Amino acid sequence: MIIRSLSAILCSAALLLAATAQADTTLFDVRKDDQRILLGGTIHLLHPDDFPLPEEFDAAYAAADALYLETDLGVMQDPAFGQKMMQAMMYPPGKTLSSELSPEVWKELQAYSQANQFPVQQFMGFDPAFVSMVMTVMLAQQNGIQEGVDAYFYQRAQRDGLPVGELETAEQVLDYMKVMTGHDGDAIIQATLTDLRRFDQLMADMVAAWRTGNLDVLDQEMAKPMREQAPEMYQTLLIERNQDWLPVLESLFEQEGTELVLVGSLHLAGDDGLLRALEQKGYAVAPYAPNAD
Repeated sequence: MIIRSLSAILCSAALLLAATAQADTTLFDVRKDDQRILLGGTIHLLHPDDFPLPEEFDAAYAAADALYLETDLGVMQDPAFGQKMMQAMMYPPGKTLSSELSPEVWKELQAYSQANQFPVQQFMGFDPAFVSMVMTVMLAQQNGIQEGVDAYFYQRAQRDGLPVGELETAEQVLDYMKVMTGHDGDAIIQATLTDLRRFDQLMADMVAAWRTGNLDVLDQEMAKPMREQAPEMYQTLLIERNQDWLPVLESLFEQEGTELVLVGSLHLAGDDGLLRALEQKGYAVAPYAPNAD
């Protein structure tokens, strides 16, 4: 479960430069000529009480001829992929968390670990980016939080026989993880500790903003701290992935039918978001209205 959830954290980024489109939903109708896709922002980890999902998501799924997710969740759930991910994010021999973090940040991490039963000694050989993800997933599990929107629709599509595609391959996911290693470890751990100390309120605010389509709140609460405290991680997890996904999204307009594309909500927000990028390329972007189908 931890490995599967770690993959979800990466896809989310398992976080305002300018105002973004405001709507009552995080689902958008993106059109060019007579072709369209439905592009939705998701929360990758949710509490069971957060279900059922907003009705727009069920309507969009019913209108879709294919489902596209960030990556292949079936591969993400394979233990072999989990092993590859861990290997990709290990320190080289001779380095450990205690030797690479500053004494002040290492002390903060130890204090958090003791107070929250996080077994930091088990992760001494891993890069801070990996440790950050593990810490987030373990606290989420302690709070009863499980897989979210993406996994829900992936499982539903598997049952219904709906075609499922992805915006990036498993190998690309591993490449992103490798790029994340070696970034400013102090900044990553400090940003993570800041978020985890306000975890309950942060999750509540995040889910509420997602349900009402308030991308500005999501950007302020999750992306802005990452931009300021861990800019290299922000560049890798959000900007670079959005840039890589854009050609794939554009290729969907060449296909027959309607594709429902689900990505972490932060990928839609702000000047670096996919909505802004699509608008700049001449696509018409509007909140999804189920009754218009």
